[in-house]
Amino acid sequence: MTEAAVEETEAGDGLVFHEGSRLTDLKIKQNLSIDYPRLEPFHHLKIELMFHIYKIRNTWTVAHWTTLAIGFLAVIFSGWDFGINELSNGGDFYNVGFKGEDGGWFGSDSGIRNVHNAAIVLSMITIGLWVILLVRLWSIFPLMRSQAISLYVALIAAEFSQYWAHGYDANFPFGGDSFAFAVTIVGFILIAFVCFILQRAVTETRDVHVEEKHWHPDPRQREIAKRDHSLIAWSAALVIYCVLVVIHAWSGAHYVSIRQPGKVEWWWLLKSVYLITGLILVWLMVHVLWYPQIMLGSGEIRIESTRARQISQVREGTIDTNNQQPARTGKCPDCGEKTAVNMLADGEIEAACAIDGCNGVAAPGEKCSVCGTRISSRVICTSCNSSAPVGNHFADEEAW
Repeated sequence: MTEAAVEETEAGDGLVFHEGSRLTDLKIKQNLSIDYPRLEPFHHLKIELMFHIYKIRNTWTVAHWTTLAIGFLAVIFSGWDFGINELSNGGDFYNVGFKGEDGGWFGSDSGIRNVHNAAIVLSMITIGLWVILLVRLWSIFPLMRSQAISLYVALIAAEFSQYWAHGYDANFPFGGDSFAFAVTIVGFILIAFVCFILQRAVTETRDVHVEEKHWHPDPRQREIAKRDHSLIAWSAALVIYCVLVVIHAWSGAHYVSIRQPGKVEWWWLLKSVYLITGLILVWLMVHVLWYPQIMLGSGEIRIESTRARQISQVREGTIDTNNQQPARTGKCPDCGEKTAVNMLADGEIEAACAIDGCNGVAAPGEKCSVCGTRISSRVICTSCNSSAPVGNHFADEEAW
């Protein structure tokens, strides 16, 4: 950023915004967090949000914006009847469900047989758009495919629980029906569980990524690397998603459960809440999947919890439970030749002793298991004689 731009920013909102490729390169002038230390988390959150905006501006392509637009269309088509009047007039609420009054399935008086053809077509278009959105999310965020399904599961759980609850109490939660509350609580638990598993998988994968890709003998450098991969803003976005899915589902269910919408003055407000929260949900969905993908995307790692990763490694033979073997061999950062340093499957690094005739190994900075000589934190390549820190021998290309 030029000096003129910095001066303009300072004059405008009092911020000093140095754009960089890493989170720790971005600096913002602190205000309240210095005088009120309890507000420091909000300062970090603000920095990360601005960093996300910077990354979005520099990494999002036409594919990202197209996917977002498809999601927006899916929400609009799901909450707007475009003159069909199936929603705006309340529909024919005397014909409900699949069974008619005679108890027969798909009878002449069943609700499904009395839906307008145009409404059915609109519903099919809506379902198609949501399917296309999921396929595109899988395409541009391959590391987060299972997490995309998790977000869909949370949304479906919220929708299903709210529509089920409103089936027993059209004015839920104001009707006070106990079964409707029980169904909603079960939906809450499922949503919280899905989002917790997603957050844990991404966080623990981030930890493995930092340990493997950014190991350094200096603990301060390791701390900076972890700060570069902070997930505070991402976690906040996930929590907001989990809350908004409930509000979105409730407003939609309440919107269609009102039997005579023309007599309710604030009925339009439910429609507005449904559409606005839906648009925000689509944005959050793309955001939650995008950030771990851009952070870990080029690293050869799967998004899963530590326990799941251990189980999968045992199944694939990467880990020998009796005698742990090296998962990766170091390579010289200059010439690419293999070096005498290995990274075990659990992320620990072992380097060979530099003393001639000694076959001992130990972690950098520790004493050799054979001769007791301290293992250097730098490794000399036998091919090109270049010296580099141990961590550089495992540095693959990555997002940052």
